Amino acid sequence: MSTATVDVHTGKIFTRTRRAFNSGKKVIIHKGGTGSGKTYDTMIFLLFNICLTQKNQIITVVSESKPHLDIGVIRILKGLAQPLNLWRAENWNISKSIFTYQPTGSIIEFFSADRIDKALGARRDWLYGNEINSLKLEVWDELARRSENVIADFNPTSQFWLEDWLQNYDDTTVITSNYLDNPFLPETEKGRIEKRAERDENFRRIHIDCEYGVYEGLVFENWAQVDKMPDTGKETFGMDFGFTNDPTTLIKIIETETAFFLDELIYQTGMLNREIIARLQSLGLKKNYDKIIADSAEPKTIHEIYLAGYNIHSAQKGADSIRAGIERLKNKNIFITKRSVNLIREFRNYRYEVDKLGKPTNKPIDSFNHGIDAVRYGTEKSKETTPIDKLQGIFY
Repeated sequence: MSTATVDVHTGKIFTRTRRAFNSGKKVIIHKGGTGSGKTYDTMIFLLFNICLTQKNQIITVVSESKPHLDIGVIRILKGLAQPLNLWRAENWNISKSIFTYQPTGSIIEFFSADRIDKALGARRDWLYGNEINSLKLEVWDELARRSENVIADFNPTSQFWLEDWLQNYDDTTVITSNYLDNPFLPETEKGRIEKRAERDENFRRIHIDCEYGVYEGLVFENWAQVDKMPDTGKETFGMDFGFTNDPTTLIKIIETETAFFLDELIYQTGMLNREIIARLQSLGLKKNYDKIIADSAEPKTIHEIYLAGYNIHSAQKGADSIRAGIERLKNKNIFITKRSVNLIREFRNYRYEVDKLGKPTNKPIDSFNHGIDAVRYGTEKSKETTPIDKLQGIFY
C-alpha cells in the first residue's frame, strides 16, 4: 500500500506540544479557548509524530461520548488520513473505532467515557483526553496511571479536578492558548469570537484570557444524558431559525408525566428554506401530521414549510414568553440524548446575566440558546401556538 505525500499545515499548538515532548514532559495539558486549534494540532502530533513514525505505539483517545468523538477527533483524523490514502478498510475498523498503520504497527483507538470499561485495565503508550473537564476524575486517573505519556485539552469554563490531579505528577506542563494562536482560523469565526467577548465578560475570561470562568446562575440543573428516546409519550418538534451566525435548529421532544426527552435533529448555519424542507423530508417527519412549533419571527419561512405540506405552527412570543418557557422546562426532569452534542453544550452554558455586583439576575444571557429556544417553542401547549392561517406578515 502506497502512502501519498502531502503538506500538513500546523499551528502554534503543534509546535508547543512537540517542544514539550522533546523536553521530556510526560503530561501535557492544553488549557485554551474556542478556536485555538488545540484539538486539531494534537491529532496532527499523535498521527504524524507518533503513529506514522514510531513502532508499535498504542494511542488511546477518550472523550465524553461517541457522538462527541465522531464530530471531533475522529473527523479530524479522517481529514488528515484521507489525503494520505490511509482512510481505508485495512486502516480504519469502524466497528471498534481503531485506526491502524501497518508499516509501524501503531494504532489509535477511540473510547467514549460511557463505554470505557474495556480500556481501564489496559496499558498504553499515549493517552489523549479531549475536553477532560467533561470526564469523571476516577475514570481519567485510572486511564492516566496506565499510560506512559498523557495529553489533555479543555476549555476553562469552570474549576474542576485538574489542579489536584496534577499534584500527583512532576513532569507536567500546562500550555495556554486562544484563537489568536490559530493562524488558520477563518476571519468570520474570529469576528464571532471577538463580538461575543465584547458583550460577555465570562466568555472573554474563558476563551480570550484562558482563565477559569465562574458559571454561577446556570439556568438549568435538572437535566441528564440518556442513550435514546423513549418509545412512548407526547411527541412534538421545536424549531428555531438562523442563517449566517446563528444555526437553524430542530429538536424532537417527547413529553411524559415527569420529564421532557430531547433529541437534536438539526443544528446548522446557512440553511436555505428549501434545504430545511429537504432535511425535514430526509429525517422522516410525516407531512400533515408531525407537529412543529417554530420561531414566529420568520413567518415567510414558516409559510413555505407549511406549503410544503408540514404541520407547522408559530410559537407565541411576548414580554414574558422566555421566563414562562424556562419555568415550564424546570417543572420536569430533562433528558438529552448523548448524540445531541450542541444542545448539551447549550444546557451546560446557558445562565442568567449578572448585575454590577456579579450576582445573577432573573434574565438569561442571549447566547447558548438556539437549541433551547427550539425546546421552549416545542413544549408550548397547543392553545399557545398560532395556526398558520393567522400568521401576520408578507410571504411573497
